[in-house]
Amino acid sequence: MKSSILFLFLFLTALLLRRAPTAVSVTCNPSELSSCAGAILTSAPPTAACCAKLKEQRPCLCEYRKNPNLKGYINSDNSKKVSKSCGVPIPSC
Repeated sequence: MKSSILFLFLFLTALLLRRAPTAVSVTCNPSELSSCAGAILTSAPPTAACCAKLKEQRPCLCEYRKNPNLKGYINSDNSKKVSKSCGVPIPSC
């Protein structure tokens, strides 16, 4: 009887662990950062929406820095200011 209960317990535990939420993956899409355009292009302070998106897209920043069409924006002084204001360090890639 004890072994049946133990087996059931282990089975249920394994089942629950298997269904445990995994880390949310981010879809890298530079247009998600459109709310930061004003801050990056004009030195305006970043909005809360900008900071939220920047935090969300942080795992993608290295990819964006390597993109010839985007690296000028990502590496700009204003972009660094926005990143600092939002508390999102630009990764060294």
